[in-house]
Amino acid sequence: MRDQIALISVRPVWARLPLALLAVLALAASWYGVRWGIGDTMAETAPLSYANDPTAAFESAEAAARLAPRDPLAHLTLARLHRVSFDPQETPLALREYDEAAALAPNDYLIWTEVGRARAALGDTDGGVAALSRAVELAPAYAEQRWHLGNALLRAGRYDEAFAELRRAADTDSEKYRPQVFNIAWQLYGPDMARVIDAVGKTPAARAQLVVVLAGRSRLEDALKVWSGLSDEEKRGQTWAGDRLARSLYGQGQYRRALQVLAESGASQSPAPEKISNGGFESDIGQAGTQLFEWQVTATPGSQVVVDARAAHSGRRSLRILFNAAGDAEFHNVSQLVAVEPSTRYRLTYFVRTEELRSAATLVAMAADATSPDAALASSVPVPSGTNDWQQVSFEFTTGPKTEAALVRLVRVGCSEGTCPIYGKIWYDDFDLQRAAGRANAH
Repeated sequence: MRDQIALISVRPVWARLPLALLAVLALAASWYGVRWGIGDTMAETAPLSYANDPTAAFESAEAAARLAPRDPLAHLTLARLHRVSFDPQETPLALREYDEAAALAPNDYLIWTEVGRARAALGDTDGGVAALSRAVELAPAYAEQRWHLGNALLRAGRYDEAFAELRRAADTDSEKYRPQVFNIAWQLYGPDMARVIDAVGKTPAARAQLVVVLAGRSRLEDALKVWSGLSDEEKRGQTWAGDRLARSLYGQGQYRRALQVLAESGASQSPAPEKISNGGFESDIGQAGTQLFEWQVTATPGSQVVVDARAAHSGRRSLRILFNAAGDAEFHNVSQLVAVEPSTRYRLTYFVRTEELRSAATLVAMAADATSPDAALASSVPVPSGTNDWQQVSFEFTTGPKTEAALVRLVRVGCSEGTCPIYGKIWYDDFDLQRAAGRANAH
């Protein structure tokens, strides 16, 4: 033991050098780590003070780069500050720091994306394209990088390459990018629909969204052409686009076209032309405005409109209207638009029942041209007061030479006695529309 102790105590200096070297390396690494940590923190916080004290922000960022010269964030922060200074003399400094950040993190696609966007924005189009191409190479599945590359290629005038990247971005994130691709293509190619379609892509999803964009801009003829270019199967696969186009056509009074598009898109329970939809009220009535060519029911004081499963002329259900209005109560709250042919005579038939209905002014069914809803083409006799079992009612009307749709509506007739209260219940069922005697004479 004494020999061993003596041996340790007389170990030569060279034998202790490895331990000393390790200690020095550990201290150096610790110092480097501390410097890196301080520099990184300063780089993160420097931009926060820029608005209040730009000079202090620059000094902090420069100190961060000195403390952590190998930290990409420090150089990226300096580049950002040089760029936002809006001083043309700062542009070369910004680009130099961007390049330094990219060199220190050659596989960081986010840094390459920022470098590319900055170079393109600062006028270095080719440098921007090169940097963004590197970002796409590192992150080929990400839509944002392809989107920025496409925009840089647009600035460079390389339109075909640009739209190839923009299409890929839109295919990855269609909701965010595809409408923007349409806007860019439209700005470049205007009314040349063939070039617009080539630019945005010919996939069914791309063309369906183009239909929606065109319809939203009221270019309905162009939207219909694009829609017609889809196959029957593709149209059924893009029901949402068909619905949007149909609503645009509907809003412009092109009712027969709207109904055709709805049928082509495979919309569930697509209404038929010249037919009352859900005439027996066996299906629920949706919120007003949600379905085209279906019953529209809105609320009004003094009345309640519901589908009644306890009373029906046929089937299981009917429509019940309950009135409890002590004063004058207007009512025109149940209606349906039906696509019809022009200059054609139709017969509308339905069944009505009442219970304790009391009023000097009850309801009638009326038909009008959809473009002139307050001008009746014809109407029924008023619903009788009192309590009455199911009765069949019918009347005929003739459409005008330009009529595309007829509005069938339940309305309260005017009162000739000043104030006309109304109480009681009315049921309606089995609405049916048929041609009465072929086409009428044009007038």
